[in-house]
Amino acid sequence: MHKLRGFLAWVFAFTALVCLRIAFTTTLQTIHGHYNLLVLRNLLVLLAPAMNAVQCLVFGAAWWTIWKGRPSARRWGIAASLIYVLIFCSLAYFLYLSRSGWSEFRLFLSMFWVILAIGIAGLIAFLRRYKQAEPIPEIPNIPGDGTNRVVNKAAPFIAFATALWAYHWWLGWLGANGIAETSLNRIALATLIGLLITLLHELCHTATGLVLGMKLRAFIVGPFQWRIHDGKWSFQFRPAEILFAGGATGVVPGSMDFPRWRSLCMMTAGPLMSLVSGVFALWIGFAERGNSRLQADGLPVLFGAWSLAGCAINLVPIRTKDGQYSDGAMIYQSLSSGPWGDFHRIMAAVGSTVVTPLRPRDYDIETILRLARSFPQGRQGLLLRLYAYSYFLDHGRLSDAAQAIREAGLIYQQCSSEIPAELLTVFVFCNAYICGDAAAAQGWWTHMQAKKPTQFNVDYWRAYSALHWVEGNLKEANEAWKKSNELAQQLPKAGAYEFDRYCCALLRKVLDESAVARTASSI
Repeated sequence: MHKLRGFLAWVFAFTALVCLRIAFTTTLQTIHGHYNLLVLRNLLVLLAPAMNAVQCLVFGAAWWTIWKGRPSARRWGIAASLIYVLIFCSLAYFLYLSRSGWSEFRLFLSMFWVILAIGIAGLIAFLRRYKQAEPIPEIPNIPGDGTNRVVNKAAPFIAFATALWAYHWWLGWLGANGIAETSLNRIALATLIGLLITLLHELCHTATGLVLGMKLRAFIVGPFQWRIHDGKWSFQFRPAEILFAGGATGVVPGSMDFPRWRSLCMMTAGPLMSLVSGVFALWIGFAERGNSRLQADGLPVLFGAWSLAGCAINLVPIRTKDGQYSDGAMIYQSLSSGPWGDFHRIMAAVGSTVVTPLRPRDYDIETILRLARSFPQGRQGLLLRLYAYSYFLDHGRLSDAAQAIREAGLIYQQCSSEIPAELLTVFVFCNAYICGDAAAAQGWWTHMQAKKPTQFNVDYWRAYSALHWVEGNLKEANEAWKKSNELAQQLPKAGAYEFDRYCCALLRKVLDESAVARTASSI
């Protein structure tokens, strides 16, 4: 529902611009037009631009308050949604007054059902009281990431305006060529084209990486999402993501010394595909020869416009609100001499552990520790310290592992909203097994439960077992360990899962020692 409200916010922004344009146009017509001096007629003429101006203010306020997460967003969202419903009802009423038949009414529905659908969706999203999502704290600029604070903030507006311009240009092209399409067809075609552009972009990333010796661990195109989860490919369909048609590809190297130029080729392949396919589509759309159905529908025109616009925006170094980077930023960071190139290499190596024999003990710890000094805070700093913890634990250096977790815990307080609940199992296990601090382990466990974890996997049950062990509840600890170990034994032979089995063996050892000590004390 939160994503629906976010999508509606941009719909309201678009509607505000349309109302502003209509208000400006009708005002000019009122000033320069020749009307009778009838008072009532003049009032009606002046009322039209005034009403459009009011609607512009309502839709603009709805967009702004929703985007900013203001408490008044709910009221403005309801008001904007009601305007949509009232517009549809007004159009239907005037159609009824014209005594039109059933065929005209069906044509009316095919053209204006979207207006009613947006209004109803808005009322569903905003009428029910909801808790405002916690605002994501602004991520401070990290030197060397190639992005600019102003550009980062302007990027969503630029992307929205560019997509809107391309769509408007496509509609104009359809009208100029005498092509009639219903609103339903236009929206459906535009959605499919957006997904197709994303699919080709991500497929080119993937194919290039596989040819260069990389391995695939995730593939996302809008609502269609494939990931390796606990050693197996899993598929999720998230309908809300169809509104944004975003994509991602997880291709990782097969070794620690993977050449950087191959990773760069993989990064540039996606934008290159968008550029080539966009130019080719426009060439088909404007080709003089042929009268194919593809040309008649005008689909290549919209495909080409959106593809080229997406390529241009994606090549600009941008950091999104949730800390993700565009392809342009990733390419710049990999080419730069700063810490970002090494950071991406470490991230790729960590991702490789789920599809290759690489284990945490194989990490380049010197690079990780050096990067940790360059990233003293934020999600990057937290992840680097967790990677260092895994390396030290895999080597049996428990005191160094505990120190890494303590540093990670201090950073977590600054970026807790970005961290999923499942990652907190590491803090529970370390404080219980390595530090022997029952109070700290229980505090992290309580915090994790408050975030409502959804994955009850090896890490979850191992942390639960370690927590009960440090609290002296051996029966519950053994039961949780059995669940963790059963899941660990089912995982495939990859480095990350060998590390899971290793951690289970460490915990099994202390559980057995505690059982022996308890038996000896009772004799």
